[in-house]
Amino acid sequence: MKVEDLKWYSPCLFLAGAILGVADPITDILTVVEFYRNDHKILFGVGLFFVILPCLAFVILITMEKIGGYFPEKEECGILCCAKTIACGLHPFAAAFARLQGFAFSLKRWCRGDDKNDDKGEELLEHINTLVLFESVLESAPQFIIQLYAINAQAQPVQIIQMISLPVSFLSLNWAFAIIDGLVWFKEGQFTLRRKIFIFVAEFLLLSSRLFAVCYFTVTLKWWVIVVVLFHTFVIVIATNFCLKGKNCNADKVTETIIFLSLHWLKDDTFAPSENSNNSLLAALLSNVLFVIENVVMILGFYFSQHSNSWFSLPVTVCVCSFSVLGSTMKIAGLYAFLRQQD
Repeated sequence: MKVEDLKWYSPCLFLAGAILGVADPITDILTVVEFYRNDHKILFGVGLFFVILPCLAFVILITMEKIGGYFPEKEECGILCCAKTIACGLHPFAAAFARLQGFAFSLKRWCRGDDKNDDKGEELLEHINTLVLFESVLESAPQFIIQLYAINAQAQPVQIIQMISLPVSFLSLNWAFAIIDGLVWFKEGQFTLRRKIFIFVAEFLLLSSRLFAVCYFTVTLKWWVIVVVLFHTFVIVIATNFCLKGKNCNADKVTETIIFLSLHWLKDDTFAPSENSNNSLLAALLSNVLFVIENVVMILGFYFSQHSNSWFSLPVTVCVCSFSVLGSTMKIAGLYAFLRQQD
């Protein structure tokens, strides 16, 4: 999102996002506590890890001025800089706090009727988008998979907090990805409400199929899911670097590639080269084709395993396969049409 894309309803969206950004970590933490009380030590350890991991990522992103743009005054250093970094990043509510800043900025801009571009505002919105993206991939998505896995694996009845945390995590993830797609694929003023709804629905299909496939593959083969994730990451990294070869492939691009490695398993069509729309669509097509193949293979591995005795195994398999194909086709076709309209 750019400053020029802010609408009269933007403060409401920032405020709702901030509320969701607070509710998501809280429900995740409460679910982790339930794992500990029910003596699910492995689930407790993994869940706690994905509560702490985003906090470390937030600190790195906030202190890197090029990515976060959080410290515009270069003379800030020492104890004050460290204190602001810890206060603003070393907790799971950093993205929610950034959205509150976005709420204050957009409300102030709307009240004074200012339509001019603002460099500080651009830095703030870029900061918000980056934190929201990393929060969704490093916290919301893993927590959703962990909780869905626990529901299928645990002997105890499903807890109320698990039923609340699942949709909250998914909504937070879906919302974040729709925002990031609007930022990457659409020019200023082109991300209309109709297109936002279209992208949101496409991301809903893609995310649900991907998360369910990863979860039920984990139920079947446990830690072998890491092999699938690493395979997808390596293919995309190689393809990305091949596209950048001979262009602007420098130390900054390599650093950026390393930083975004943790995002590829769930969201990698945002890193397509943007100078040429055809190249961007080809990279997005490669990403989505890989997702469809991997999702189908993973869910079929679950369906033909000994864990598929449950009544929901066939509906889940059909939904994952159909949602993967439908979501990928919908997104690529929609992006193709939207990019042609923008050109």
